Amino acid sequence: MHDQVRDLVASLPPAPRLSDVVDAVAGRVGKPVRVVDVDGPSWGGLTALVAQHDHEAMVLVPTTAPPLYRMHCVLHELGHLVRGDTGAPPSTQLGFDTWVSGGHVCQRSLDDRPDLVGAGGADEHFAEAFAYDLAQVLLAGTVDADERTYG
Repeated sequence: MHDQVRDLVASLPPAPRLSDVVDAVAGRVGKPVRVVDVDGPSWGGLTALVAQHDHEAMVLVPTTAPPLYRMHCVLHELGHLVRGDTGAPPSTQLGFDTWVSGGHVCQRSLDDRPDLVGAGGADEHFAEAFAYDLAQVLLAGTVDADERTYG
């Protein structure tokens, strides 16, 4: 477990919930973080994204995502925030203008396209490891926590 993840986990209350992780990340990045379920535009290969503004960060996830997969996507995007990934201005019309206009975007995509996943490599690896480690904490005490993390 990475030191940043270990420190964040140590700051969580006993039996933490996803909202506790969101609040802890907000404290680390020094601005509010909101999780927004988005219904509407086609997500295509995009599975989640984080829109960063000066005053807040928003993790956008599709309303149709199953609960455990939604949790993983949210945790992955929170990992980008914890790592300090700044994202980039949206380079294409994403269909999420209400949320991303004027901000920078780190996007999680099933397509391994450099223009969608940003810096890639180390950033994505950290975000995936963060999501996995935090899912283990959130699912601790449940039956087959490891299995449920990735289904």
